[in-house]
Amino acid sequence: MNLKRWIQDKIGIGENRDKLALLEKRIAALATLEQWALPEVLPIPQPLVERAWSDTLSTLDLPEAWGTSPKAIHRSDPMFRYPFQVHGGDALKVLSEYYGTGAEAAWRLQSVAPKVERILDFGGGYGRVGRFLSAAFPGAKRLVSDPKPSAVDFQIKHFGALSDDQQPVDLIFAGSVFTHLPEAEFKGTLRSLLGRLTRTGTLVLTLHEFQSQRFAFHPYTEESALRELEDVLSEDVYGSVYCSESFWRDTLSSVDGSWTYTILPERFGGTQAYLVVKAG
Repeated sequence: MNLKRWIQDKIGIGENRDKLALLEKRIAALATLEQWALPEVLPIPQPLVERAWSDTLSTLDLPEAWGTSPKAIHRSDPMFRYPFQVHGGDALKVLSEYYGTGAEAAWRLQSVAPKVERILDFGGGYGRVGRFLSAAFPGAKRLVSDPKPSAVDFQIKHFGALSDDQQPVDLIFAGSVFTHLPEAEFKGTLRSLLGRLTRTGTLVLTLHEFQSQRFAFHPYTEESALRELEDVLSEDVYGSVYCSESFWRDTLSSVDGSWTYTILPERFGGTQAYLVVKAG
């Protein structure tokens, strides 16, 4: 082993490897220091925000009332921060995708269950979708649940959401939640959410396209590249999940009661399938 390392050092491989490792740590340290200096709401230039917002409203042909939805984005929102990193700082592209994904999902929920009194945004994060729920469901009570305390606090403070009271609800949206849960949590969470629905309630969740492999959990997500963010979830309990439709059907049939599901032709964020689950 020492001989191998000596040879690597002589030809520069070992030295370069060590320098790259040190550079990675220094970048991570700078990212953490930068994160600490950021205000809770990202100070995005207003002209960029307004242009992206206008593009979202016009592209989806949304009612004028939707334009009053809150625009604030939390400094630790990985749904914004990761694409911003990937797209190399193309702020307009990232903002348009971020707002567009959230607005389209809320619009889709309204079309699936237009008349509801209580909504739970489960795993709602920092409000990519939640910010639009008051426009989609005026007068409905909007609850939010998320393993990140800072995310729940942000939606309550800025979007008028209420902390989950664990009571029955008419509509649950679990966007990009089951795409991250280990198998036991996947099954347990589905059972728990279906148990929260009123008699005529609806659960809308999203999954990656069904695969031939029954269930696969990979311990990495967009948060793996953003360790400086607050309330980052452990990769042991929050990874990337792919499953087969037979696994999904078997899991659904194991829940007490009789349940049916439909798959919408549209895609959440352009990639994940919407599954609409109801009793019957």
